[in-house]
Amino acid sequence: MADYDLVVVGAGPAGAVAAATAARGGLRVALLEKRRLPRHKPCGGGMPVPVQRELLGLVPEAVIDTRVRCMRHSWCFREAVEAPIDPPGTPAARSRALWMVQRPRFDQALVQRAVAAGATLLESHAFKALQPTAAGVELRVDRGMAADRGAAPATLRARHVIGADGAAGGVAASVGLRSSPRVALAIELEVPHRWDPADPLLRPDRLHLDYGVLRRGYAWVFPKADHLNIGAGVFHARHRDVRRDPGARQRIRAAIEAYAAALGVDPSRLAGLRAHAHPLPFWDGPEPLHSPDGRVLLVGDAAGLINPLFGDGLFHAIRSGRLAAEALLAGDPCSHTARVHDELASDFEAARRLARIFYGLPGLTYRYGISRPASTAVAVRLLGGEIPFRGLGRRALRRIGRGLLGEARRALPHT
Repeated sequence: MADYDLVVVGAGPAGAVAAATAARGGLRVALLEKRRLPRHKPCGGGMPVPVQRELLGLVPEAVIDTRVRCMRHSWCFREAVEAPIDPPGTPAARSRALWMVQRPRFDQALVQRAVAAGATLLESHAFKALQPTAAGVELRVDRGMAADRGAAPATLRARHVIGADGAAGGVAASVGLRSSPRVALAIELEVPHRWDPADPLLRPDRLHLDYGVLRRGYAWVFPKADHLNIGAGVFHARHRDVRRDPGARQRIRAAIEAYAAALGVDPSRLAGLRAHAHPLPFWDGPEPLHSPDGRVLLVGDAAGLINPLFGDGLFHAIRSGRLAAEALLAGDPCSHTARVHDELASDFEAARRLARIFYGLPGLTYRYGISRPASTAVAVRLLGGEIPFRGLGRRALRRIGRGLLGEARRALPHT
């Protein structure tokens, strides 16, 4: 039996930042991870530059594969529009170029920071159950995967638990939180790639997005140092959990293959590659993110903190991990939900309203919104939390209305 102030379940970015922040504040912290690190993690791995202020001094060059400086948008692989993220002449120090990271290396760097701050890392230890006690929480842990079976006890005691165990984790369910999440589904292929300066389409600083190939979703190609992350996802579908849609996986995989072909990637390069599927539990309205007694707090994907418009979650996971640790250090764990909602809820709610327009009227949104030259820079600033989503839904509808009215007038016969 081992005693801690805090056990963090899950060593992804949310859990690692929570553990590092709490340990730096003087708490006795255990960071629980069911696999050996570094471990593979399917993820696009794109992050806005403002994430740097959340990374506890981590040197960007240690984790960045490439920097995306422009985006190429298309509709069913046609009507392509390319736009830079930064205006011409932007100094490098002020660039908003997106970071592209590989999750095994990025997560490991954050975990090492947590360990350096004083957290105890328990690898290959899987969370199984928890039981409230008079002094806190008792966790049952499966050590079956541990190389050294004597490395940690089968039971841990803690005053508090942070659930950072993702969409499929068990911490939330163990305390009756997030009983009916809304879940999107994404699939990705990691295609080994050597960059050719003569390639007119594929470049290490260019990100590709297509909005017409997949109904109520989109497809992407993210550049990494040694591979292409080619993926697609279904987001606002008629199924509350897209995994229950029997045809979703086939449609997503078809979109991926079509995108690769449209960019000149030989189909044989996709043969035999493992398709990484992962659920995306996105924001579906404010809900409790801590247990009534304040003993258990949720962060990241486990808390459903994925943007309902873009489907991104890394930045919000990292922020929520910090917020949870700060609530504990302040001696006020029951403030966790309010802290997260104060920082994220209003924007997520506005993004959810905009998502209804985006996924409901994708063709019109592309024609009168995404394809506009200024839209790329706006999207990047939204990703980084530099500007709010509030009001964008109304503006999008007005722009679509004006565009359709203009088309109708031009179609009228001249007299």
